[in-house]
Amino acid sequence: MNKIIKYIAFLSLAITLVSCEEVVHIDLPTASPRLVVEGNLDFTSATPNDTLVIKLSLTTDFYNPVTPKVNNALVWVEDGEGNRHAFKERNNTGEYISTTIKKNLIKNDYKLHIEYNNDIYEATEKLVETPKIEKVEQRREKFFGEDYYTIRIYYQDVVKKENELNYYYTNLLYKDDKPILSVRSNEFSKGQLIEDISTDEDYEPGDLIQIDLHQISRNYFDYMNLVIGAINNGGGPFETPVSKIKGNVKNLTTPEKEALGYFRVTEKQTITHKIHEQPKP
Repeated sequence: MNKIIKYIAFLSLAITLVSCEEVVHIDLPTASPRLVVEGNLDFTSATPNDTLVIKLSLTTDFYNPVTPKVNNALVWVEDGEGNRHAFKERNNTGEYISTTIKKNLIKNDYKLHIEYNNDIYEATEKLVETPKIEKVEQRREKFFGEDYYTIRIYYQDVVKKENELNYYYTNLLYKDDKPILSVRSNEFSKGQLIEDISTDEDYEPGDLIQIDLHQISRNYFDYMNLVIGAINNGGGPFETPVSKIKGNVKNLTTPEKEALGYFRVTEKQTITHKIHEQPKP
């Protein structure tokens, strides 16, 4: 996720000209640093009190290999019962941690509060229950003349209301946290066993893949749709600049100094799968 946040913050500022002989680096305008929030409150289904982490950093110029961490910020989260839970920074890493927040699917409103550099930031999100991953299947299939390993994930959709959709976010991690991201709604699969398919040309026998499934809010669904679209399209010159992708973290003190990133609250279902050898189709 760190790679995605950095991508959002910097891609729209990057211009690289490639010739047959060399790469030319252009002097890019330097904007004022903006707060980047990676606030992923992902509760597990089995643990009553999870270790929850909110990562804070600042934008920097594109060619700087170091992402500045935000230290000494005041961070807390208010749960649906009005309890405030302080997040303490871990060893000047810009990672703020709490182990006191409980998952509550009834009083499911959570509010993030950040005070940094004389600005106050806030965001709110609702927690929704995520269905269990029923099973994982692996196949070796042919697409466009090439064969690939595919992973099929199955989970049961539960209809809430007739006119209300469910939204899902799937994150597959493997090979040094290489993420494969996807989002979908249940618009055409209400109450059905949903099948998500993932394939990657780099899947190889022996690869251990972590599969994370989240049921998410409509706002986060829209946000990740834009992020995934920008990544898949390469952020070309005719695409909407990814810096225009707005999250849900608002600067209450100085609204024009918008924060980047998102504060999400989910229940996470996780399973691992090891790619095994299969004959070519």
